[in-house]
Amino acid sequence: MTRNKPLAIISGFGGINSSGRSSGFLGYKNLVFESLNEKEQLEVLQDLAVLQGKIEMVGTGWETVSGDSINLKEYLLENVTSIRKDCFIRKIEKEVYDPDGIILEQIKASAAGQLPKGFDPSNFYPARQHPKALQMTVFGMSDAIGQLGFKWEEVQEKVNPDEVSVFSGAAIGQLDNFGFGGLMQSRIKGSRASSKNLALGLVEMSADFINAYVLGNVGRTGHSVGACATFLYNLQMGKEAIESGSSKVSIVGAAEAPITPEIIDGFFAMSALSDDKRMLEMQASNGESIDAGPMQTRACRPFGNNAGMVLGESSQFVILMEANLAIELGADIYGSVPSVHSHSDGHKSSISGPGVGNYITMAKCAADAEKEIGIKALRQNTFVHAHGTGTPANRTTESHILNEIAQTFGIKKWPVSAIKSYLGHSMAPASGDQLIASLGTWNNGVIPGIHSTDALAEDVYSKDLDILLENKAEEKDFYKGCFLNAKGFGGNNASAFILSPEETRMRIQSLVTKSKYDKYLKALEKTRKNSIKYNESSLKGNYKVTYKFNENVLNGEKDIQISRKGMKLKGFKKQIKF
Repeated sequence: MTRNKPLAIISGFGGINSSGRSSGFLGYKNLVFESLNEKEQLEVLQDLAVLQGKIEMVGTGWETVSGDSINLKEYLLENVTSIRKDCFIRKIEKEVYDPDGIILEQIKASAAGQLPKGFDPSNFYPARQHPKALQMTVFGMSDAIGQLGFKWEEVQEKVNPDEVSVFSGAAIGQLDNFGFGGLMQSRIKGSRASSKNLALGLVEMSADFINAYVLGNVGRTGHSVGACATFLYNLQMGKEAIESGSSKVSIVGAAEAPITPEIIDGFFAMSALSDDKRMLEMQASNGESIDAGPMQTRACRPFGNNAGMVLGESSQFVILMEANLAIELGADIYGSVPSVHSHSDGHKSSISGPGVGNYITMAKCAADAEKEIGIKALRQNTFVHAHGTGTPANRTTESHILNEIAQTFGIKKWPVSAIKSYLGHSMAPASGDQLIASLGTWNNGVIPGIHSTDALAEDVYSKDLDILLENKAEEKDFYKGCFLNAKGFGGNNASAFILSPEETRMRIQSLVTKSKYDKYLKALEKTRKNSIKYNESSLKGNYKVTYKFNENVLNGEKDIQISRKGMKLKGFKKQIKF
């Protein structure tokens, strides 16, 4: 396909969710753990054990948290189960998320996709009473910069100060005690609100933290809230900023920490939650034992005989670059974003009810994919990350949408995954979780199966779908594209078509001369070595978290020079052009 617009290249990614750290594909690898070789399994286990604080490197050796010296490989192999049970969806940790017992004892909803047990992002920088989602923003964005493979300052030197954009935030906002939760509860509990509660509770504050404390960005900033489709709304803005030429680099992300009594109570009141009572009823209906109580690890069962959704927390970021800049910098290519569409539902019977908008977004993305890779590749070499919330309504409505699109475009046995079965529903970053998993599939060749669902429900439409209940493995470059899908309350629907790294490289190679591409490949070697070094260091717990508080603060009276043609800012190599 000949493109008239610049292509938005995915040149870096990072974050943290209940499966672990995103860079190095480690969180994704945890999803497909059984399909990995031993070396990769050991890396996943090491990263998790370090995140969880179970082990630490002391000198050139390793010790447990109690100070016992260990042989690292032996320890990891002996503790596979205990390490992996402290991630993904599991029983809510009362002391961390529910010290007052409201969730576990009053609401009685015990399952959530929590960050790896023992991991606290506030330990890695001076958090200063930041809400948890903002702590996760700082950690996750720093992880993306590390994966990038070169210093952020090298990017800044190549672009004008206003050619960087940042789109990131939450869907609901920061409702813990350091955000809106503290603001709303303070008088009731007999205390006073903090001056930070209101400001730091705002939904767009993730982008603000990235600009102010991580990148020092003065370019375009924003956040498009679209309920559960929020990440894709931001991805659409980032893609369009690259295509329009207004941005050469666009940071796209979302961060949400919704495991709070108020948010869980809200979903419980809507009968959307897989609470303990519903879980036990589901287990009994499926012929499973209820003697040991709710099985939290299988609380979310997309497309199966299910009970409801499970909340999760996540922070995910991708760094988009205009293709020529990516070539100039020697950036790695993890994929590209040729198509994102968002649409509403029209008139609705209820604000939470489904509508037609998601048919539009998926159909448009499929049509774009046919233009990008051809009908044969669309039919044989693509897969789908479904929204897959685990509710009875979603299993019928979304499966019908996907099946209709497959039928329309002649797709047979379209592979469909639903990773909320592992992670829970992280709200704003949910499609970020999907995107990171897609990049992992192109690195390893495996699509995660829906591990919690034993059989499809009778009301699921699956004639032309292959809804994966087990991992599906192919060669790394087999899939030329992937679809991400999101359906949000209020009629917020979005879908995206992501182009594989190999397909993206073919398009980039056609843009430049052979000598320029050879030069790029040489620079890429260095980038990849730096990325590997970052991840090797992180595996030892040396996270390079960037938090620049009160550093290089620009003063309008002293640090800018304005002319009718542009503006020069202190510390920036290039100027803003008018």
